[in-house]
Amino acid sequence: MLRAFALAAVLAAVPAHHPSQPRPIDGIRCEGMEGAVVHIHQFLALYDRGRRVPVPAGIGIPQRGDCQYWLHTHTADGLIHDEVPVRRFFTLGEFFDVWGAELDPYRAGPLFARPGTRLRFVVDGKRFTGNPRAIRLYNHTEIVIKSGPPYFSRTRHYDWGDMG
Repeated sequence: MLRAFALAAVLAAVPAHHPSQPRPIDGIRCEGMEGAVVHIHQFLALYDRGRRVPVPAGIGIPQRGDCQYWLHTHTADGLIHDEVPVRRFFTLGEFFDVWGAELDPYRAGPLFARPGTRLRFVVDGKRFTGNPRAIRLYNHTEIVIKSGPPYFSRTRHYDWGDMG
């Protein structure tokens, strides 16, 4: 009951959908200005049998470019931007929904597990074996998804520099 009330309060704080903008995805809106209440980043790396597969630039930014979803990418380096006008945090599943790509233990966008295997998910250097859609996107979370073999243990970490 308390969760439903909290969700209703968050949604009430979000402006109504404007008909000229794309429809919300999982309650995530496409807006003309970056949100300033939550502004954090994550890093997502995809590997297919040891080869890096880029996360596309422009996820969550429609072709016409007059808005961007609260979850989006600008470049193909795997950096995810959360720029949200309300206090809300997301999951990897919601990011993949904005991307329009599949995500489950056997498929992650362009990656497919080999028959009889599952994809490997590593979050902040630790193997994750639960539902990948539930991976929480906190500030500077690093997510590596691997199909293989080979599976390698060392993964690159994003250089956060002076990014808050």
